[in-house]
Amino acid sequence: MTGPILIVDDEPSNLATLRAILAPEHALVFARNGVEGLAAARKHHPALILLDVRMPDMDGYTVCRALKAQADTSDIPVIFVSAMSEVGDEAAGFACGAVDYIVKPVSPALVRARVRTHLSLVNANQLAHYVRELESHQRKIARLSRIKTVLSGINSAVIRIRDRAALYDEACRIAAEEGGFDTAWIALRDGGRLTAAAWRGTGPERLERLLRDTALEPDDELSVPRRALAHARAVCCNDLSAPEQGGATCRDAREHGFQSLTALPLRQGAEAVGVMVLYARDAGYFDAEELVLLDDLAGDISFAMEYIAQEERVNYLSYYDAVTGLPNQALFHDRLGQIIQSCKHEGGHAFVLMINLDRFKRLNDALGSRVGDQVLRVVAQRLVDGMSRPCTVARLAGDTYVIAGACGASENPLPVIEHAGELIGQPMRVDGNDIHLSVHGGIASYPRDGADAEAVFRHAEAALKQAKAGGERLSFYSPELNAAMVARLELETMLRRASEQRQFVMYYQPKVDLRTGRVTAAEALIRWIHPVRGMVPPAQFIPLAEESGLILDIGAWVIANVCAQQAAWAAAGVPVVPVAVNLSALQFGQGDLAAQVSGCLASHGLGSNLIELELTESLVMRDPAGAEKTMRQLRALGLRLSLDDFGTGYSSLAHLKRFPFNSVKIDRAFVTDITTNPDDAAIASAIIAMSHNLRMLVIAEGVETAAQFEQLRAKGCDQIQGFYFSPAVPAAAFEAMLRTDTHIELPAAGEARELTLLIVDNEASLVSAIKRALRSEGYRIVAAASAEEALDVLARTPVQVILCEHRLPGMSGPKFLAIASRLYPDTMRLILSGYTELESVLEAVNRGEIYRFLTKPWDDAQLRQNIRDAFRRYQPTPP
Repeated sequence: MTGPILIVDDEPSNLATLRAILAPEHALVFARNGVEGLAAARKHHPALILLDVRMPDMDGYTVCRALKAQADTSDIPVIFVSAMSEVGDEAAGFACGAVDYIVKPVSPALVRARVRTHLSLVNANQLAHYVRELESHQRKIARLSRIKTVLSGINSAVIRIRDRAALYDEACRIAAEEGGFDTAWIALRDGGRLTAAAWRGTGPERLERLLRDTALEPDDELSVPRRALAHARAVCCNDLSAPEQGGATCRDAREHGFQSLTALPLRQGAEAVGVMVLYARDAGYFDAEELVLLDDLAGDISFAMEYIAQEERVNYLSYYDAVTGLPNQALFHDRLGQIIQSCKHEGGHAFVLMINLDRFKRLNDALGSRVGDQVLRVVAQRLVDGMSRPCTVARLAGDTYVIAGACGASENPLPVIEHAGELIGQPMRVDGNDIHLSVHGGIASYPRDGADAEAVFRHAEAALKQAKAGGERLSFYSPELNAAMVARLELETMLRRASEQRQFVMYYQPKVDLRTGRVTAAEALIRWIHPVRGMVPPAQFIPLAEESGLILDIGAWVIANVCAQQAAWAAAGVPVVPVAVNLSALQFGQGDLAAQVSGCLASHGLGSNLIELELTESLVMRDPAGAEKTMRQLRALGLRLSLDDFGTGYSSLAHLKRFPFNSVKIDRAFVTDITTNPDDAAIASAIIAMSHNLRMLVIAEGVETAAQFEQLRAKGCDQIQGFYFSPAVPAAAFEAMLRTDTHIELPAAGEARELTLLIVDNEASLVSAIKRALRSEGYRIVAAASAEEALDVLARTPVQVILCEHRLPGMSGPKFLAIASRLYPDTMRLILSGYTELESVLEAVNRGEIYRFLTKPWDDAQLRQNIRDAFRRYQPTPP
């Protein structure tokens, strides 16, 4: 926005005249003398100043010179308005920096015309300045775009090129042709000199001469490329005309019409081994943003150099198979040794699977070695790309491959091994031929079948021979594992039959509302009743069902069965509650899950409020975007969703916010020790608080004791499930619970709490003595003989004051009180001791874990007073 016009004159009549002429069209400000005029100019930054010459304190010429001397007012045009009409007066005004001179008495038309003209010039100058800034900004954007184009081109070259010379040449070509740098060259360090590697915009003779001169320079600091190499960072010269810009490189650029240059170090590891130099025509070409991009460019080239060096080194050692590109036997032995060494340190196991392609020689003879080689390559690629965990895959010779990997000490490697066979067994089309391969495999493991790489490899080879001789698909060197493999295959066969014959039943585990103690929901859990084996534990068949894909059929049956059972209960007048069904990853990944659930609800005339779905964190995070879409489809049906096993997967508040869960289940891992482990208790409290803030219900699973129950109830948990109330039971037993309103009796709300003292001491006589001393006080006194027993009491009983003996069996008094202070920070904690070594007690007092230290033998009156004080100081945290 244009500023006002400032009029500076010491005569009021002159000010009034100019006001009458200009006020109708312009904003005006006024000053009565030179000092006021200077201050007004700085304050208002006017578009134009009309200035009288004759003023008492400071004449107009002095004011004008002062305006032009200050950076913030020097660009404001000044018109003198004066009765001094001599030619010399006007010349003096123009000499001070004025743009015009008007003689008094003034002509209104002349004043308006002159003011209009000079304001137009001001606007034109501002527009020209803006255009210049815009053009400069556009030039900068164009430069940055060209450098980003260079970066993109270099990245493409890094992916495509595996030869150093070709990489350097391509980098210079891209910098010159796409980056607009008229000259670009790369030189590599060769002892104490630089050797040309690639160039554009210069010739080899000129570059060799330049590098020769560079080597002769006495100091790294005088040479731009040598300085970049010495300090391993970019060096920039933005004005080659400056006298301090010496050295051969600056001289070469200057002689060929360039005004700025930069040298970028090329690194291998931490060492700069080469330099890329770019010349620019304009001075000041390389600003901070461009140098950041150029540093990235040099980093990309450095990355490619290091990669090529590693690749050349490996190829030189000839550790790879020429046909497939896989490691050969020598490299495999080396890697197997590393895997076994790692397992020795970490206590893990390793496996070696040796695979032979069945009847490959016949295929090779029939279709030719070219097709045979292509088949070998396809098999290699499938094994490399398709293994479900990091493994070393190698080709030994002919049609034999070998795979090695690490696994947990109790982990069964069979799924990984079977997956490898499935990868090879998939049909392939090679050169117009449909090819189906089968394999024989031999497996050996560390440490069961050998203590080193050589032994395990040899035993895997023996197992392969055994498989081929016996016509078996897979053979373990270890008889025990071989039997396990057979058992697993047998179990999978039985599971398929069970799925076809519906040998499953549903059990229901109640969920209890902690506010009422009544059953408010349940979780449906599948059980397999085998006609011969009887009850098969879910841990044995659920993982197998997921691996084999049978979980899709089984999961669909579970949903349909639970819906049918709910409908039957409702029709029979049973007071039904919502039942949760667990979803597997394969089920959830199906595109028709929402339609499947919706169809089951509709076919049984069941409301969506009676079915809930439970999902684990790891299931959801396999594909967060897809999971969110599916979950919103399910929520649109009115279904409630629960996040199962919270805390054992990603445990992210961001995920809870993103996904439309209605409830969160605290994993049993945090419930088991909630009454004795402050960390578990703190985690449970945090999950409850966080979930409630997100308006979600909290369900704790695996609750087995009254102490756990009371602890979770005190923390505000909404529901629990676990053996404390009931294990999972058949449908008939659960129906009976609902009909008889089986529940947990809870204390009446608002029931007055007694003043309760917990005495922790393993000597019964001392406990009796303390009780006698406090008999008249009216306290409720409970006692525990150990720290463990005391923690159980605290979980079940509201206690305000704890009096603890210093020496306890198993855990000392100070240690117990430290745990109690974290689990029950509101309690007042006192320690009683006749022990003379008090360092641990004093440390506990200083940490706030102990309120007061009492000595044995005690004075009864003093004991009563200390206990009284403790109850008075007790301040419970508001709920």
